[in-house]
Amino acid sequence: YGTLKYLALLGANQVVTANPAILHRIIVGVDILAGEIEVSDHASDGDANVLIHLTGNTLMSSHGTVEVGAHFNKGITLDLTNQSKVTVVWSPTM
Repeated sequence: YGTLKYLALLGANQVVTANPAILHRIIVGVDILAGEIEVSDHASDGDANVLIHLTGNTLMSSHGTVEVGAHFNKGITLDLTNQSKVTVVWSPTM
């Protein structure tokens, strides 16, 4: 269940939602050894608000689906460094 958002290209400050939400899972579509995924509780600039950081061997061993199940109070923003083809599954909180 939840809403899907596909992030095809690497890049910083990719806003999934600017509202409170639950991040259910992250689907990593391709193995990239030097890839990083930072998930922030912020709607525009996530750098100071990183709550989840997946990198290197963590991503390689988690290729496929990473179950999260975490609430984000201010929104969900992803920074993708050297990483592409990421899907997030999330739902708004009421």
